[in-house]
Amino acid sequence: MARPSAREKLLDSAEILFAAHGVGGVSLRAINADAGLSPAALHYHFGHFGSGTQRVLVEALLERRMPSLMARRKNLLDALESRAGAIRARQVVDALLRPLAELLAEGGEAGLRYLRLLHRLRADGDLDARFVVERFPGGVERLVPLLRQALPDLPVAVVELRLGLAIDVMLQSLAQGPRLSDTGRDASIQAHTDALLDFLTGAFEAPVTPITPPPTPTPGEPV
Repeated sequence: MARPSAREKLLDSAEILFAAHGVGGVSLRAINADAGLSPAALHYHFGHFGSGTQRVLVEALLERRMPSLMARRKNLLDALESRAGAIRARQVVDALLRPLAELLAEGGEAGLRYLRLLHRLRADGDLDARFVVERFPGGVERLVPLLRQALPDLPVAVVELRLGLAIDVMLQSLAQGPRLSDTGRDASIQAHTDALLDFLTGAFEAPVTPITPPPTPTPGEPV
């Protein structure tokens, strides 16, 4: 088995440290030290200093697995749109969830590290949605239109809000999901994924709670 290159060592270290401490909580010195490389290694391989290097590292980390994840999601959405009959919310949620669940099941520790990174980046506001959509098209921007087809009674603002909440729950759940050392790991991951799919589908299909205006105070009554 080939030894990882210096660039891959740096990315592995950055992935672990960013997931644990956030992008803003990790120094370039710490990444070089964790990778066992000289202080100049990051500059040599990524060509920036300071916060610019951290942004380049995040983009390089996304590039390692995001193309295959988005290609898988695109294929699932293509298959969904080509089917006869009405599109259902559960089918769209499955296309959202399944590529990441497969990464957890098939990617071993590396897949789990990537999910933890995505969760931390999104939780900290360091996951640039525009970068993801523009660099990896076909896997994200189609979700809202398809969900609106499946849930025509929901206002678009509600669909968008629920999608954001679903992504937050999905990433946190998978990043903290079944232990990789558990006996029956594959079955455990499948059961976890099925439960998550049920939960997220129910959240999308829930009725919108009407907004009740506050009561009008009686004249002379303290507000």
